[in-house]
Amino acid sequence: MTGLLILIAAVFTGIGCYHLSCAFVDVPTAQTSRMMMLAKKQTGTSKEKLFDVYLTKIAGKLSPFLKLDPIKRSRLALTLNISGIPLTPECYTMKAFLTAFATGFLSIPFFMIMPLMGLLIMGLAVMVWFSTYYKAFDLVKKRRKLIEAELPRFAVSIQQGLATDRDVLKLLTSYRRIAGPHLGQELDTTVADMRTGNYENALLHFQNRVGSTMLSDIVRGLIGTLRGDDQQMYFKMLVFDMRQIEQNNLKKEAGKRPKQMQKYSMMMLFCILLIYVVVLSVEVVGSLGAFF
Repeated sequence: MTGLLILIAAVFTGIGCYHLSCAFVDVPTAQTSRMMMLAKKQTGTSKEKLFDVYLTKIAGKLSPFLKLDPIKRSRLALTLNISGIPLTPECYTMKAFLTAFATGFLSIPFFMIMPLMGLLIMGLAVMVWFSTYYKAFDLVKKRRKLIEAELPRFAVSIQQGLATDRDVLKLLTSYRRIAGPHLGQELDTTVADMRTGNYENALLHFQNRVGSTMLSDIVRGLIGTLRGDDQQMYFKMLVFDMRQIEQNNLKKEAGKRPKQMQKYSMMMLFCILLIYVVVLSVEVVGSLGAFF
C-alpha cells in the first residue's frame, strides 16, 4: 500500500513539474499546439512536428546563453536565410544541442543494465547532432545543385536575348516566366533589388546568395553588359562550356548506375532463359509422348 502511494505521489509530482516547466518557458498546452499544427497543415505553411515546436521554443529561451564565433555565426545566418529556416544561428545551434542531449539522455538507464547499448545510444546522439546541425547546409547544397542544373538554359536565354536587347533587367524578367522554383525565387529577389537599388550590387548579391562558380561566370557577363560591353561572344563561349560541363555531369551520373542496370539486365536475361526452358520442356514432354 505504501509503495502504491509513493508511486501515485511521484506521478502527480512529475505532472506538476511538467506543467510548471511549460509555464516557465511559455510553452502552449498540448491541445493548443495540436490545433496550431492542424491549422498550419491545412494551409500548407508548415510540416513541423509537435516535438520540434516544443524544442524550438525551449531552444529560443536558452539561445541567449550561447555565444558563437562571429565568422561562423555570419556563415550560419546566411545558410539559414538561403535554406528558408526562420531561426537565429544561436537558436538553431541550441536546438541541435538539445536534440542530441535528448537522445543521449536515453542512454542513462542502459548504462546501468547494458553498458554496450548505452555506448551505442551515445554514438547515435553524436550522429543526431551532426544530422541536425548540418541539415541547413545540406539543403543549401541541394538547392545549389538544382539551380546549377538550370544555369545552361539560363545562359542560352541570355545569349539569345542579347542579340536584340541589352537590357539586363528585361532579360532576367523574361526568363523568370520559364524558370524553375529555386532559380525563380532568386530571380524575384534580384529583380526587386535591381528595381530599388544599384544593378551591379543586386547581381553581386545574387551571386553571393547562390555561391556557384557557374553563376559567377553568368553574373560577370551581365555586369559587362551593364557597363556597355558586347558580351554576345562571351555568352556563346560560356554556353558551349556549360554544355560540356552538363554532358560530363550526365556521364558521371550514368557511370554511377551500372550496378542498377546490371540488376535489371540479369532479370531480363533470367526471363529470356525461362522462356527457352519452358519451350524446350514442352517440346521434350511432347517427344516423350511419341515414344510411349
